[in-house]
Amino acid sequence: MVIDSQCVHMTDHDLISFLRENDFTGHRLRLLLFWSRHPQAKFNLDGIAHVLDVTHYHLRELLRELIDKGMVEEMYCASGIAHYSLNPRHALGDYLRELAMLDWSAIRNLEGEVQREALLV
Repeated sequence: MVIDSQCVHMTDHDLISFLRENDFTGHRLRLLLFWSRHPQAKFNLDGIAHVLDVTHYHLRELLRELIDKGMVEEMYCASGIAHYSLNPRHALGDYLRELAMLDWSAIRNLEGEVQREALLV
């Protein structure tokens, strides 16, 4: 079954499986959706925390997990401030391109499906 055959090339099962396998629910999924809209950008902790409305402490945990998985890169500028960007060499980019093409209705449906599947496991 396809989420929207005109917008998405990947089946919802493939995308949901990827999201579920990597525990992309809640704030993790919101972070992924945010980056799907800005895949080339570098953000500091304050910028991401503001957009997602999460604490720095919680966001650091999420980013550390993604860095450990090789999905996100952490770089420090001359002033010592960390900036985060997607790792362009990671397969995550394929999924982000698919997520970026979804409209908000499809994203809400996807969130619900990922959460339902996570509960079944």
